[in-house]
Amino acid sequence: MSPSTKRPRQPRMLLEVRREQVLDAALRLLNRHGYAALTMEAVSKEVDLAKPRVYAAYPGLAPLLVALHEREEERALTTLAGAMPTFETTAEFDDILIRAMTNLLTAVAENPTSWQLLLLPANDAPPQVRDRFETGRRFALAQLTALLEWGRDRRPGLADLDLELTAISLLAMGEQAGRMVLSEPDRFTPERYRHFARALLSSMVPLPK
Repeated sequence: MSPSTKRPRQPRMLLEVRREQVLDAALRLLNRHGYAALTMEAVSKEVDLAKPRVYAAYPGLAPLLVALHEREEERALTTLAGAMPTFETTAEFDDILIRAMTNLLTAVAENPTSWQLLLLPANDAPPQVRDRFETGRRFALAQLTALLEWGRDRRPGLADLDLELTAISLLAMGEQAGRMVLSEPDRFTPERYRHFARALLSSMVPLPK
């Protein structure tokens, strides 16, 4: 490489900032090309950092992937926890369920890169990666189950349902909604789902007047 074509000298940055940049670059590569294309060299090019600096952030691909999956799992759990409104005494079951769904789908629409890794994982994702995000699914299922139990005596018809199967079905519907928001964001918007959910709940078991 001639002196005129050398990589320009990069400014120093805090290690934690560099690590976040490296993780963001790895996430973009995974979503675009899958795990087979993910190498430390590819990450170096994506983030526009010399390889020694990438290795200074993460000493190899395995620890980089562990850090990436831990970060995205933590973000997902934080989002799921924040999406569920408080079960206030005066609150309506329908309002809480619809607000929780809308909050979550809005988060998906606003952060598609992160949620694509969770909801639309690459076909070559290793089994341990897919298993890791089961933590998020179990957490979401627990949230939905708690909501259904809270609403059992407040929403006509809930007491007659198998709440476990209802929670599992709602989770599956929510995951599919998230995938559609990611795949066709202009067509399937959180607002469209909000109107749909409200109409569906009203038509299935009307609230008492």
